[in-house]
Amino acid sequence: MNPTEIGIVFAYLLRWREISGNPPGRNLRDGEREVARILANCNSSSLNDFEDFLNAQGFSLVDRDGVEFGIPPKAGTPNTIWVLTRKRGEDVAPYVDNRWYIEAMRDGRGGDREAKKHETIFWTARLWLTLQWFLYEKIDRLPSEVSRYSEAFVSKRLFVEELSSGIEKMGNSGRPEGEAGIVWDHFWKDKGKISTWAARFLNVMEQSGMIEATGNKDEWRQTVLAAMEMADNSSHEVSYLLPPKESLASRETASLLLGDTVAAQDEQR
Repeated sequence: MNPTEIGIVFAYLLRWREISGNPPGRNLRDGEREVARILANCNSSSLNDFEDFLNAQGFSLVDRDGVEFGIPPKAGTPNTIWVLTRKRGEDVAPYVDNRWYIEAMRDGRGGDREAKKHETIFWTARLWLTLQWFLYEKIDRLPSEVSRYSEAFVSKRLFVEELSSGIEKMGNSGRPEGEAGIVWDHFWKDKGKISTWAARFLNVMEQSGMIEATGNKDEWRQTVLAAMEMADNSSHEVSYLLPPKESLASRETASLLLGDTVAAQDEQR
């Protein structure tokens, strides 16, 4: 891979984060065939050099064989899917705006433009975890089962219903003490804005390539990109949300974010 090819592939990855010579469920994007060809023709030494280049900027490249997704190989066409992910333990380059979603979640259309950053983070965490419930637990799917991304659907109506049910149960259980009570306050205060928070979040997830429209109104499906990234990260980052040994207060806070109860967590241990 020469410097020109590195630039072409890197620019494409920054724009789309996914490259496939034979993409499942969609057409080739402009320039995708060429960047797939470049990567497919690289030897291991060139790929290692490119990985070093990416690592220095806080990124890494993961790949999967299209056969895993039921994509039959075509003569002369790369059947690999490559995805650009974060390099664990490394900061991304300064030119990457990794906080854009905060502003997107705080836009003024819902009337709370001045919402504090920590409130937005609390809601984003609960919304994200609820989305993962639809994509994995609801269909009895493990993060490692990447090829089942095509079964992972979420609709705005059901998403809002699940969130509303969880917040209502939380409220009926009473306000906990300590730091968990602070999280409880933010959720309970904004319970009337669940639909607004959900709409913003689903829009952000679509913008970031985590979900894609199915063609049905207000319905989305997980993307290959999201499925591959979750499989790569699940054994590392996701486990940090619920460490094996935490204080009761920490467990109560986590349960509010997860939409669960401490008792239910104990039963799962």
